[in-house]
Amino acid sequence: MQNNHRDNQSQSSGHTGKKAFHIAGHVMVGLAFAVVFALVFAFLVKFIWNSIMPAIFGLTTITFWQAFGIVVLAKLIFGGFGHHAHDRWRKDRSDYWHKKWHQTEDEISPPRKFSRDWKYYKQYWQDEGKAAFETYMDRVGNKKESQ
Repeated sequence: MQNNHRDNQSQSSGHTGKKAFHIAGHVMVGLAFAVVFALVFAFLVKFIWNSIMPAIFGLTTITFWQAFGIVVLAKLIFGGFGHHAHDRWRKDRSDYWHKKWHQTEDEISPPRKFSRDWKYYKQYWQDEGKAAFETYMDRVGNKKESQ
């Protein structure tokens, strides 16, 4: 019985060690890919900069490490590291439009209700609008004459 318990213990600790080694291997491979990608991208930035910028703007050519610095600077300014604010913005915008277009009649703002009811304007004007407008103009005209 005790022997069985020791075997389970040694197997579980061996499994944990393999799992940790496996995770560490993935992290190392990921870091290697990131470094290779950054170096290749820096080479491309150097090549494009040295091909275009001196000819167009009269700037000097740059070295590989200056290009690498530009890549890091651009990532800091435009991309950040691990911050995905654009995802939050996209979600906020989609929530806004989902709520906006799935409102009940009671939740709809007055301008939007007015635009929905606009299709009845012509008929209203023909049935009641002209008479109401003439009544209004008579009332306004009487006010102006009394002043």
